Amino acid sequence: MKERPHYLTIDYRSLGTISLAEFRQALLTDLAALQDELHVEFMTAPRLVIPITNEYGDPVRFNDLTNRSLTRIDTHHYRPACKDYDL
Repeated sequence: MKERPHYLTIDYRSLGTISLAEFRQALLTDLAALQDELHVEFMTAPRLVIPITNEYGDPVRFNDLTNRSLTRIDTHHYRPACKDYDL
């Protein structure tokens, strides 16, 4: 028997070039479906790769406020340590 993969890919290619606001809504909708329909409750080390373009789909380079080139950012989500210990 073939072993099932331990990951899931959600493909957004069919949406084409979309705004960040539209992507946010699509992502939240899909995460809710994962939880409600597929009963996914936890994940470890997820990664989101976002190809940055202009409204025509052409790649765009961008910099942070200090004019440094970026390719990776850490999440701004705060998770209390007590969640790790069920306190």
